Amino acid sequence: MRKIRLAYLKLSDVAIQRLLRAFSSWVDGESMEDYDFGTEVVGMPGYMLISTTGDHANPSTTDAYEQFERDQHIGNLPGAVDNLRHYFDQRFTQGRQPPRQHALNALAHYYVRAGEIESARQVATEAMDTARTVSDRRTLMNVTSLARRIPPRKQTKSEDDTKSIDDDDAAIIARPKYTTLQVGTSPMDLLFDVRLGLDAGEPLSFLFQKRFEAIGAFDLPPDIQMWPLETQWQIWAIDAQLWRLAGMASVAEIADKIVLANTSPKDDIRLFTLCITARQHFLRGQYAKAFMVLLDRDTWAQLSLTQFGYWSEQIWWLMWDIATRRSQDAFKLQFLEARKPHASPFDVSDKAKKSPEAIRKMILEASEALTARNVTRATILIVDALHHAEVNGYWHLYRSATPIFADLELQRGKIESARKRIEEILPQVARGEDLEQRAMTYAIYAKVKMAKSHDTGRESLSEALVYLKKAEDDYQTLEIYSSVQDMLYLQAVVHETLEEPTLRDLAGKRLREIEEVEEKMRVGSDEEMTEVWDVVCEIGIAVARGDTYWP
Repeated sequence: MRKIRLAYLKLSDVAIQRLLRAFSSWVDGESMEDYDFGTEVVGMPGYMLISTTGDHANPSTTDAYEQFERDQHIGNLPGAVDNLRHYFDQRFTQGRQPPRQHALNALAHYYVRAGEIESARQVATEAMDTARTVSDRRTLMNVTSLARRIPPRKQTKSEDDTKSIDDDDAAIIARPKYTTLQVGTSPMDLLFDVRLGLDAGEPLSFLFQKRFEAIGAFDLPPDIQMWPLETQWQIWAIDAQLWRLAGMASVAEIADKIVLANTSPKDDIRLFTLCITARQHFLRGQYAKAFMVLLDRDTWAQLSLTQFGYWSEQIWWLMWDIATRRSQDAFKLQFLEARKPHASPFDVSDKAKKSPEAIRKMILEASEALTARNVTRATILIVDALHHAEVNGYWHLYRSATPIFADLELQRGKIESARKRIEEILPQVARGEDLEQRAMTYAIYAKVKMAKSHDTGRESLSEALVYLKKAEDDYQTLEIYSSVQDMLYLQAVVHETLEEPTLRDLAGKRLREIEEVEEKMRVGSDEEMTEVWDVVCEIGIAVARGDTYWP
């Protein structure tokens, strides 16, 4: 009110009369379109009775920043950089120069979002130097935190330095340097420690400790430090990922719901959570629900070009994994291969042997080696995977590795050892959070029952049939037709042993039908997934055109 009173006192008689006429028109309900509030009119001679130096100064506006936000949304890198610099070139205060460190800090953040890693590294270095020069501690901490999260340059080795390393030792990396919690520590630094810990294969207890430290840094009193409210939902999203790694997907879903209930469609962390939700539906064989989550209007309606890249990549990998399960070799080769997304610059290739990604790779390679009858290699890989998963508390991966180890034990004739291993995880996998994991566990448990039939007779074979049918149902839901055939073949063998020719013939007939379905899948295309990708392309055009930009 004080500013309004002072502005009124400075008006000339002509300006007061003009204001009075406009006010009378407004009282009478008439339009005020003729009354111009623009800075050009205010700066005209005679408008102000008492003009000051501040009245003649060029006031700062948000126009350039609004244009920057739009350019950032549609991926116009040169325009975004120019508008951001123009915005911070304005004079916000009576200081001698604009706050250049803020411009560099904002520019570094934008380069990171755009995937321009080298540019981000250079600008962040310049921003840190500028912030030190002007003694801006908060900006220095902010940009230093960002610089720590920028991926390092890849080290190139000469031929002389290259050594022949065994595959088992190739993934060994040094333990990273973690952030020490203190006053002013950014919660994002502590959450990034979780990422570093996952790549380095740290125990789950250490990762949860970093998560709790992030909560402590966020909950500092406002007079000490305040962080954006969005940081809280990022902590919850990381929490959900850790619970999934611990094998508690039902607990993780609670954290996902908290994130989705408190974020808007344009938030990065909401998009990440939705993609994880779709992946969870995929693990349960609910492919239609997975696509519904990703293609829902609320998911893509406000995507920026950078977010569209991540979103479309998740859809591509979902289609690829479904096609792999269905044995759609021709569709993968002719359609999906040509549309494979580029690798993200933030993907870290050097990961420790104990990391979740390395353990997943060992489990997959062990399964392939077992299929190829390479028992020695399969044993080495699966024992390593079990050891690292158990020591680090990655119980979801531990349950994925256990059936393969039990199968190897069966092949060695250690029936009792295989039974104990399977029964150890049977109650957990029965929840159905990962349907393929459950189906494999049921299948191996059925083989254990069949192997024990030499001692217990028909009772074990009848129990084996129950688990074989459960495994068949799960594999059918997942549309893994090759595994469905294996289950039907084993059912036919059991029915033959039990002298049930009718049921044996039914299982054989069903097996031949599944063989025909798999052959059609192997050589045919997939019109439904092709249409899904067409929709993704249309949304990409709308994003690039700016149709999804809602200021």
